[in-house]
Amino acid sequence: MRVLRLYSLAKGFLVLFISAIALTVLHQYTYSNVPLFTQYLIKVLGAGTVNEVNLPGFLIKFFESGLAIGVMNAVFRIAGALLVLQVFRFFMRFIEMVVKGNLREKVAEKLRNRLYRHIQDLSYEFHNKSDSGDLIQRVTTDVETTSSFVTDRTIDVVYLLVTLFFGAYQLININPTMVWATLSILPLIGAASVIYFRKVEKLFKKVEEDESEMMTVIQENLSGSRVVRAFANEAFEVEKMEEKNVKHATSSKKANKVVAVYWGIMDFISINQYLVIIAIGVYYVRRGEMDAAAIIASLALVGMLIWPIRGLGRLINDFGKALVASDRIHEILDQKSEYLNDGNLTPDIYGNIEFKNVSFKFNDTNEHLLKNISFSIKRGETVALIGRTGSGKSTIVNLLMRMYDYQEGDIFVDGNRLLDIQKQHLRKNLGVVLQEPFLFSKTVYDNIAISNKRADRNEIYRAAETAALAKDIKTFQQGYDTLVGEKGTTLSGGQKQRVAIARILIADMPILIFDDALSAVDTQTDLMIRDALKNKDNRQTTIIITHRITTAKEADKIIILNEGQIEAIGIHQELSEKPGLYQKLWKIQGRLEREFEEMMKAGGDNE
Repeated sequence: MRVLRLYSLAKGFLVLFISAIALTVLHQYTYSNVPLFTQYLIKVLGAGTVNEVNLPGFLIKFFESGLAIGVMNAVFRIAGALLVLQVFRFFMRFIEMVVKGNLREKVAEKLRNRLYRHIQDLSYEFHNKSDSGDLIQRVTTDVETTSSFVTDRTIDVVYLLVTLFFGAYQLININPTMVWATLSILPLIGAASVIYFRKVEKLFKKVEEDESEMMTVIQENLSGSRVVRAFANEAFEVEKMEEKNVKHATSSKKANKVVAVYWGIMDFISINQYLVIIAIGVYYVRRGEMDAAAIIASLALVGMLIWPIRGLGRLINDFGKALVASDRIHEILDQKSEYLNDGNLTPDIYGNIEFKNVSFKFNDTNEHLLKNISFSIKRGETVALIGRTGSGKSTIVNLLMRMYDYQEGDIFVDGNRLLDIQKQHLRKNLGVVLQEPFLFSKTVYDNIAISNKRADRNEIYRAAETAALAKDIKTFQQGYDTLVGEKGTTLSGGQKQRVAIARILIADMPILIFDDALSAVDTQTDLMIRDALKNKDNRQTTIIITHRITTAKEADKIIILNEGQIEAIGIHQELSEKPGLYQKLWKIQGRLEREFEEMMKAGGDNE
């Protein structure tokens, strides 16, 4: 079953497989004839008289016609024919390697794309629980290991079998006893190989798991390098890496010890097989049943039987690694795509949203995070969600985006049931700016334009103006062409958030969601952005998750969440006068706001 799953990853390349196998068979057949030229040459020179040479009939006739003219003529014909055969054989070998390489890369490319596309289709919950370092290893190392085996090593199995067959076929015409003496060891080698495979498969699985843990540590450290340096935590991170590295090295050494023992035993058996064949040859020469020509040819042909058997160890090594890698790939491919549970509607979306008695809990708990949530948002309204950490604010947004699906109640968008709308269509109409936005290692311009590749430069500039980013960009030496670095490391937190806001604005989506996305900008910039959004010609429905009352108080509607339930809905004036969470927050933040305004006013008067 596992073997079939392994080879199922290479579907669609039958023609290339057959071509590579045909070239391998042809190459090994021609190679099996090479020792026979030496055998025939020695016979021509008078040192062989007993055994017939199993060369093709047309070559024998060609050589014999030359021998009738003279010995040297026959020698030149033999040398010329061998040269032509070797040139042909090497040409076939070249074509074989090109086909094999092409096959390997095509299989790897298709498998890598398939795995990567599938990862893109997996649920938000899956990605939350997965280590990015582990996924990177599966898409790179595991794909390479699998594709190399199902192409190169599968053809190597064919190579092994045809080499044994043609070697035995040529040798049996010289001395059958040598063939049976060489092949008699196969049952023992087969049994040892099975035991060896069972052992190394477990060891290789442990090596893969340890390498995955090490890759995760490396990836996390590189991604969080600023945090590591900020806390002067380099020594701890180095120690953590050393621990994982030692663990990986230890498991690798353990696997290598078993490999070394197996290869040592195979080499010992191979050398002794040669000694047995030589002894058999000496015995038959003394009986007058073999000549020198036959001995020389048989020793060369015995290599075609012994070395493929020895090479079985490498095939077993790679087979064990490939099975482990294939299992890891199928662990991902077996995960169900989130689009299996999808709607089929693609309605026009304007921004009317309604939650009706919605309850939600995660799969790993029985306690509901959201309990009987009901509210409505009209097209063009700005709504603020406020609540303590863990009260369910971000979960409401995730439900609206169908990152999760609710268990009770219903959500409607412009009168259409949310679960009936196609996820991708829905998300194309929802613009989300997160508290920690992700920027690509491109220019500022590219990061803004990435959401709408058809936008012209004037639209990009207007989006930057609306996001209060234009003034910052003017201070950059290269302006909009400034590279922001990986994940936007060269920008401040507020600048990154404003680039993300501009990116959403350029997409011109009917629903905008700011998930605490204004937290890294000052109050004045916050106000500028919100005023610019209000003054847009096509005002979108805007949902703002915030802990800043000064942001929330300007909203058309404020929704207060407390322990997964709606505590109150209203506007700033009425909520600030009503006992509850909002009033408590306003008493604290409102006083600070008034003090700040008085300080700014006093500063202006002094001027």
